[in-house]
Amino acid sequence: MQSMAAREPLTVAHDDSAQDDLLAAVDLPAIERSPSPSPRRVPSLETGVVRGTASGLVVELGGGPVAARRAKSCLVAPDAGDRVLCAVDGEQVFVLAVLEGEAGATTRIVAEGDMKVQATGRLGLGAGDQIEIAAAREVGLFAGKLQVRAQAAAAAIEEIGLVGRSLEAHFQKAVVVAERMEARADRLVQRAKQAFRFVEALEQVRAGVFDLRAEGLAAVRGENTIVAARTLAKLDGEQVKIG
Repeated sequence: MQSMAAREPLTVAHDDSAQDDLLAAVDLPAIERSPSPSPRRVPSLETGVVRGTASGLVVELGGGPVAARRAKSCLVAPDAGDRVLCAVDGEQVFVLAVLEGEAGATTRIVAEGDMKVQATGRLGLGAGDQIEIAAAREVGLFAGKLQVRAQAAAAAIEEIGLVGRSLEAHFQKAVVVAERMEARADRLVQRAKQAFRFVEALEQVRAGVFDLRAEGLAAVRGENTIVAARTLAKLDGEQVKIG
């Protein structure tokens, strides 16, 4: 039978100094530690006041006046003195919205470059007082059907050209004043209950065939009246009186 001393585990003593000498003898390269990244500044929202717009947008924030740009989504053009909401991202400052401005001031919607307003349904444009449409070059209206309703209309146009297949107009009264008027048509038909025409100077009618008919009286009066025919001049009636 073995004794209790024989069952005890064998203990081996470790020499830590020998391990340190071994590591010191090995020439290991130094490990370079990358510098810790600087903390990135999180974009923030600030309110400010517009101080200038002439040479660029200048907004005064909590740290002082800074140069700013109007965000593409901000269609309202800010004016000096307006209170605006800005997004600050590092050195960049964007004006997101115009919060308030001077009472009674005109609100201007301005977009850089071309702008198109489109709706899948109906698009309405209304104003309590007046609507103005102005363009430096051209204004175009394209529609399957155009309706214009107004109590009064006035147009001042230097030159006008109309091209269409048919024209129908109904007026209770129409007055046309022109220095010169010219009408060209393959066929011209005029119907009226009464027609009056006053010519101060000369009136000429040149036609291949000229037919003048009256159900009642046909009178031709003049200081001097000349009826001339190259081939035949005929007076026909139940009674013919001369003089």
